[in-house]
Amino acid sequence: MRGPRLQLLAALLAVVTAAPAAPKVLLILADDLRPDAPGFAGGRAARTPHLDALARGGTVFSRAICSYPICHVSRSELLSGQLALGRPGQGAPGGTVAFDPATPLLPALLARSGWYTVHAGKWHVAGTPAQRGFRETAGMFSGGGAAGQPAAGERTPSGRDVTGYRGWTFKDATGRAQPELGVGLTPETDRIITERAAAAIGRLRDQPFFLQVNLTAPHDPLLEPPGSRQGALPELPANFRPAPAFDTGNITGRDERIVPAPRSPDAVRTERELYFRWVEEVDRNVGELLAALTASGIRERTLVIFSSDNGLALGSHGLMGKQNQYEHSLNVPLVLAGPEIPAARRLAAQCYLRDLYPTLCELLGLPIPSGLDGRSLAPVIRGERTEIHDAVFGYFTSAQRMIRTTDGWKLIWYPMLDRTELFHLPADPDELRDLAGEPAHAARLEDLRARLAAWQFRHRDPATPAFRHP
Repeated sequence: MRGPRLQLLAALLAVVTAAPAAPKVLLILADDLRPDAPGFAGGRAARTPHLDALARGGTVFSRAICSYPICHVSRSELLSGQLALGRPGQGAPGGTVAFDPATPLLPALLARSGWYTVHAGKWHVAGTPAQRGFRETAGMFSGGGAAGQPAAGERTPSGRDVTGYRGWTFKDATGRAQPELGVGLTPETDRIITERAAAAIGRLRDQPFFLQVNLTAPHDPLLEPPGSRQGALPELPANFRPAPAFDTGNITGRDERIVPAPRSPDAVRTERELYFRWVEEVDRNVGELLAALTASGIRERTLVIFSSDNGLALGSHGLMGKQNQYEHSLNVPLVLAGPEIPAARRLAAQCYLRDLYPTLCELLGLPIPSGLDGRSLAPVIRGERTEIHDAVFGYFTSAQRMIRTTDGWKLIWYPMLDRTELFHLPADPDELRDLAGEPAHAARLEDLRARLAAWQFRHRDPATPAFRHP
């Protein structure tokens, strides 16, 4: 009997040894990256060889959106898998988004499921990484620690005042500020983040991990990128305007004051030249992270996700910031590459950043928690479905609402102005021709209004009269 028992034990050991290890996950998030900036998305003003190679080796979702185009709300929806709009005490977000305690955040779920969770880089949501499910922080960059700095009067190479990231510092594991690593955004901020994240990859190569790397580029202030030289000024976008046609709801916001309207073509081109050099810095840092995976021998066993929290106008539609519902600001680049992800594939399925939560659950073999608004993209990745949403919706404070259908019709409603725009994106990707006033499209306009209103009512939108707060 001893022989058969030994044979059975050997067979069981062989099965265990042959079982595939749980995939590691590297999520890289840029900051204010226009969806058309990387080369794989058609961008020509910046060289992005590492991102282009990642896209060739994976699947690109070309119609991904952030839903709410501003940093902290977008990032909160990604971590929670939930729509922030209309939740108790939330309304239309304008401040910090409160997380639902009844539903675990993505890093907390992964941590309790066996993944070692690490956060590196920009932290711009409620609480701290440790409170949100991250077991370790590596190079955390967040607000506070040196209030009032950099000194008033500091300017960017294009002569603009530094208004973003003032007083931000790196923090150590105890939360102590590290102003010696720089105060506010510096040319070295993302390189420090990348260096810390790459070191974590080397340390964790032998165990499942979830590493979220939040870069700060190409968010303003647009300083001089390290080792970079000024190039030719890029062309203006087709939808460039010196000023917006009307107040979309953020005309006096900080982003819009960086280059005040009316904006000359040369002023905008100068900002865009610096911006695209920072896009190249994003690419360089992505390359460093991918190289760390390769050096650790785990590149093929790592699911890599690359995206951004939102896009940016940068002169399009007469705007500079991201706080609008146009494609350049609402859309985000999205690439998935790694185990079980088809290579060299481009999908037009509409999706949200919050869909990444249930998607990761399904790809990693984990049950999807109840209470999520996001939907898994796994059926689309496997080729079983072409869409998971019949329409996607966007919003910003109480000033903007948007619906975009699978066939490319898009309505933007400005509740405070009671103004509507209608675009047909397949024929007008730059959103230059507003069809809302054309009688031929009256029926479509009313249909989209009704669908948007139904979505608002379902999510207790305070811009809907029944849910307006006194």
